[in-house]
Amino acid sequence: MDIDWRKRNVPIHIRAILSLTLLSAVYIVIIWPLRVTITSEYIYPKFVQHAEENGVPIINNQRRLDIQPAGYDTPRGFGIPFGGYFWLPLALFITARNKDAALGLTGYHIFLCIGPPYLGILFIRGYSWAGTLLQVNEMLFLGVFMFALFFGSKNIYEEWKKYSS
Repeated sequence: MDIDWRKRNVPIHIRAILSLTLLSAVYIVIIWPLRVTITSEYIYPKFVQHAEENGVPIINNQRRLDIQPAGYDTPRGFGIPFGGYFWLPLALFITARNKDAALGLTGYHIFLCIGPPYLGILFIRGYSWAGTLLQVNEMLFLGVFMFALFFGSKNIYEEWKKYSS
């Protein structure tokens, strides 16, 4: 039996609907509850332990951890990776069949699993420069998201133009 490994010529609008729908369903049914569980049962308790040792309050919600040491007007913290800011651009990259961009985005979110939590612990321990880096990370995080949305949408638009002409 011969197997054809070439990409099937599925129209771009069908691929877009399928990837957005399927990845949204995977996120809502599997990923979101898993993120909430990991945050509330593993990450938050570890940060509370470090915070209590250093007398620093921690603010927790399902999407992020905020650290509010004395002397700071606004909390510094980090978002939990692999949320909606990951899955929406990933769906666009899958639709556009842009493997390199999808792998780059995945690598960035793997880095976010390690870098910002480490900076958060340093900030709790009193290293104020880590708080500054956490703020820079937040802006970079949103910038990467916006760029990924633009890049993914642009790729889909260009492929749609080719398909419709």
